[in-house]
Amino acid sequence: MNKLSQDDITAMENQLRSNMDEDKKYWRVNDVKCDAIHTAKTYEEFADRVAAAHLRPLERSDYKNKTFRGWNQFARKREYEE
Repeated sequence: MNKLSQDDITAMENQLRSNMDEDKKYWRVNDVKCDAIHTAKTYEEFADRVAAAHLRPLERSDYKNKTFRGWNQFARKREYEE
């Protein structure tokens, strides 16, 4: 019987992590599909919701680090100079 080397164990761990990530993605998309099949009004809405299944909602901490950036920084500078 052959013993497993450290490289074999590392490869198996990486494969396990990859498969677990794929499984989580599958079930996340499946949950969105099951919800959208009953609530979506059109196929386009259904497809959009399934396509956005990987997104997570914004949290309060996402708003705290908000910095103001104007669309046109040069126009804003000129406004303050006058």
